[in-house]
Amino acid sequence: LAYAAFLASGCTNDRRWRWLRARPPSSAVVLMHVCKRVQLRAAALAIGASASGGVLALSVPPSPRAASAPLFTFGIIADVQWADAEDGSNYDRTVVRHYRGAFRTLQRAVDWWRALPEPPSFIAQLGDIIDGVNVRLGQSAPALEAALSELRRAPCPSVNLVGNHELYNFDRRALSAAGWLRHGDREYYSFSPAAGWRVVVLDPYQLALIGHAQDDPRRLAAVELLRRKNPGVHPSGSGGAWFEGVRGYDRRFVPYNGGLGEEQLRWLRSELAAASAAGERVIVLCHVILEPRACGGSTMAWDYEEALEAVRSGEAGGCVAAVLCGHDHSGKYHCDDAGVHHCTFSSPLNKGDEGCAFGVVHVFADAIEIRGPRVDDALPIVRGGKPTGRPAARRCAADAFSGECESVRLPLRPAAR
Repeated sequence: LAYAAFLASGCTNDRRWRWLRARPPSSAVVLMHVCKRVQLRAAALAIGASASGGVLALSVPPSPRAASAPLFTFGIIADVQWADAEDGSNYDRTVVRHYRGAFRTLQRAVDWWRALPEPPSFIAQLGDIIDGVNVRLGQSAPALEAALSELRRAPCPSVNLVGNHELYNFDRRALSAAGWLRHGDREYYSFSPAAGWRVVVLDPYQLALIGHAQDDPRRLAAVELLRRKNPGVHPSGSGGAWFEGVRGYDRRFVPYNGGLGEEQLRWLRSELAAASAAGERVIVLCHVILEPRACGGSTMAWDYEEALEAVRSGEAGGCVAAVLCGHDHSGKYHCDDAGVHHCTFSSPLNKGDEGCAFGVVHVFADAIEIRGPRVDDALPIVRGGKPTGRPAARRCAADAFSGECESVRLPLRPAAR
């Protein structure tokens, strides 16, 4: 049956699968590899089905696995923010931004994913794939197409998140028609990459000064919120003394951050409750950080507290394994009291051609393993001279899942069923 499923799957393009096709159907090796390949195709189809709000029901038997094999794998990269421009700097001119080097890092990332012995189920591209400087250059569309063209070379689909730089370059009306996103205007949804697991994708700019039409209720709500929390911000989102008179975590109330909004928060609570009831574990993807201790303390979602309440609620039942974010270019890691791993991935802008801010995430029943050429480039163990609490990386010899690389293993606590 597995051999017949393989023949029907159309996965006969590369030499390895043509070789397997020529082997006797009774081969146990064929059985194992067929199930693996069909499962990968099923995951890709499930991701595609979520674009139209569809539910894909596939009766595909789970693949037989060695004890060391991950349940599924996905690539990870955040804040490429490339532009065809000379190196620049951040807003306060303290950090160099390697715009072209970031693009070449994306190219190396795709090459690295293509060279993996087994293709990932998907690539988690955590937002800000191009920089806002493209608006001034008149290069928004060409820069985006160049980045998407690179992602199309990857051996699997990309899950693309909305970040603030997408909204500097394109408004929500344009994004709602974008084929590289699922919905564009309300870019939050979930999908199942493997049995027992759910990926929840959040849109942290539902409440925002950027991207929305002037009279959009979500923008008007953002104007009112910032009027109360940070009157130094001009309602237009440009100008003003953004950090004058604001202290602590209130520094998050600035235009380059945003909020989930009550509609999305209700949806998030419902998704987590449903996942818990189904006995599923959850990985959350969000451009903006939800945990202050996983960043510098000012790049969180405006309503991060409500989001964390949902993650830690009794209804969620401890189903959330990890929250993976970008936005804060320096990256950081924090494991909270509930055992949720909050991973903020560094930007390729930081090191440009000298960096390797990308990798893969292997998901096991009892752990999440992050692998990459240099894990510290993607998820630092030290920030500002202080340890982040991330476990130390170890060298990993080439195996059935990657070439020689570095690895960090994050243990998972059992969910409270």
